This record gives sequence, C-alpha cells and structure tokens, in this order.
Amino acid sequence: MSPAGPSKSAEAWGRPAIIVLATALVVLLDLAFGTVAYNPLFYLVLIIAAFWYRRCAVIVGILLALAHVAVGSILYGTPDAAILVNAAAFVVAAYLLGYLFEIAGRRAGGLHFHIGDGGGAACDRDTRRLIARLSSRDPETRYQAAGCLGDAGNPAAVEPLAALLDDPEVGVRWKATESLGRMGPPAVGPLTASLKSENVDVRWMAAVALSDIGDPAAIPALMGALDDPDAYVRSRAALALGAIGEPAREEVVAGLSGGNEHVRRGAAVALGIIGGERAVEALIEALRDPDGEVRQRACTALGDIGDAAVPPLIEALGTENELLRRSAAASLGLIGKPAVPALAMALRPGGDPRASVGAAHALGEIGGRISADILIRALEDEREEVREAAREALGSIRKT
Repeated sequence: MSPAGPSKSAEAWGRPAIIVLATALVVLLDLAFGTVAYNPLFYLVLIIAAFWYRRCAVIVGILLALAHVAVGSILYGTPDAAILVNAAAFVVAAYLLGYLFEIAGRRAGGLHFHIGDGGGAACDRDTRRLIARLSSRDPETRYQAAGCLGDAGNPAAVEPLAALLDDPEVGVRWKATESLGRMGPPAVGPLTASLKSENVDVRWMAAVALSDIGDPAAIPALMGALDDPDAYVRSRAALALGAIGEPAREEVVAGLSGGNEHVRRGAAVALGIIGGERAVEALIEALRDPDGEVRQRACTALGDIGDAAVPPLIEALGTENELLRRSAAASLGLIGKPAVPALAMALRPGGDPRASVGAAHALGEIGGRISADILIRALEDEREEVREAAREALGSIRKT
C-alpha cells in the first residue's frame, strides 16, 4: 500500500464514520436511560455535521429525525406530537446551522482553519511539485502548497491556484485567494473569468483577490459583478473598484448615473472610497436617486469622503428639491465636526432659508456643545421656519 493510501481512506470515510458512531452512541444512551441525555447530544451531532457539510447537513438532520421517531416508537409506542415536533426541529436546526456556517465561511477569517504556516523555510522551491500538491486529497497539503506558491509568486501557479477557489475546504479556498492576490497582474485574467463562475463562493473570493491586486484591467469585469445575483459578491466587487481607485472613477461614475439599482448602489460605495471632486459631484446627484438604498449609500459615501464634500453639500441644502436637501443634511451629519463651521455660516441670519433649515437639521444630527450653541442662537432668527428647525434639532440633541 502506498503512503498516501491511509490518508485518502480517512479523508473519504472519516467524517461519515464519526457522525454514524456518534449517532449510534446517542441512540444507545437513549434506549438505556430515556430521553434525558438524548436531545442535547443529537444537537451536538448536528453542529458537527453542519460545520463539515454546510447546508447539506439537512440530510443528517432528516436521518436523526427518523432515528428519533423510531426510538420513540420503541420506547413509548405510537409517536406523540412532542416526538414529531422534536424530529422536525432536528431538520430545521440542521439547515439553519449549515446556512450559518456557510455564511461565516464567506467572511475573511470565518471558519478559517490554520494548518501550518504555508510558507517560509518549509516550502519546497520546486514550483511543479507544489502545483502537483494542490491536487492532494489532504487539505493540509493543499493549504501549505497554496501558501508556498503565493510566496514564490511564479505566474505558472496562477491557473492551478484559481482552481482552488472551488475547493471543498474553506481554509484552502481562502489561502488560494490570498496567494492569488499576491500574484499581481498575471492573476487578473483567471480571476476575472472566475467572476462568472456558477459557484457564488468562487465569485466573491475572486473579487477579494482582485481588490488586493488593484489592477485597472479588472475594471470592466468588476463593473459587471456589481449586478451579480448575490449581494455579497456585489459588495466585494464595489470594494475592489474602490481599491483600484482613480483609474476606475469614470466608469464607476457612469454606472452610478446609468446602471440598474444594483449597479448604482455598488457604484456609490466605490466612489465613497475613490473620492475626488468628480466623485462628490456624482454622489450629490445620486442623493435624488429614485431608489432609497442608492440615496442612502450615496449619503454614507459622502460622509466617508468628508471635508471635500462639505462645500457642495452646503450648496445642495439650498436646492428646490426637498429630497436632495434632506439627503444633503444627512450627509453633513455623517461628516460630523469638520462640517460645523460651514453649517454655522449657512445658518447665519439673512441667508437662504432652505439652506438654514437644512443646516439646523444637520447640526442636530452632529450634536455636541458647539452645535447646541449655534442652534440656540438660531432660536432668535427672524424666520419662523428656521426657529422651528432649530427647536427640533435641539430636541434631538437633548434626547441623545
């Protein structure tokens, strides 16, 4: 028998064997002692199955439910409603646990097992041998080989590493993503192709790696990914465009003005990272977008840009468009203290009443002693609508 034989057998049969043995143990305990020890131990089996198999653990849940009904029949005769409810709970719990583990596995570091250091002195210098190890049935071997290939940076490893984005192990997938992100421009082609994979995990991990690389060549593919069916893929694509920065600005601006709602939402997020005068102009225009989530993301993006967005936002407070005025005030509230001097000027007597009202609302959102002092002075303004806005804003400050 070759040295690889035992590890392959363990990989193929180890997990199901553990689940079967644990289930058998619980059933025997239940037959011997009744239901006191039964349910908690069965849920432990479900947690293990969900960790390993994600939503496919629902199959284990169904088998456990059948075992529960069978044991109940042996012990008590015809299963009553309580036994059937418990059985149904196993199925529901298996699905929910699997779903939660699946979502957690999408996050950087989520369920990320660390197997060795994947690099350093332990790395084989032969790229061909390392690439061959990416096909090993042992996840530790695949993980270490992926890390070593990322350290080496040999473009010949790009395609094999891209194939690992579909690996069954979360840790291996993440290590491959990390290594591809270190490969630079040679990895852009396979990664942009991976953005069209049928596997949602492959798509979002490709977007993460493209964010690390920051190559403008990925811009068209990432713009397309802003319309991905999965919200997490869309968000990672938006962050990747933001990471590319200025080279992506014009295409992102075009997406904000002419794309569908998914594209516009992602474009707003990206422009908040990219910044610049052109981004601010486009985001302020997006504050009157018909889609509420686009407006909210544009508002947040302007808040992220900060000081550079203050003058045009102050100007927007005086527009005739009520929706734009409200959104501009909210953006200034997110910018916070850096916007206070400009808001105080907008609230001065004799200014545009619409801008003064909006400035009062923004100061109420910012809060603090300085904002309160400015609003107290505004209570003596000769314009009734400004006095009313100042009273409302002061009320909101007191509540917080």
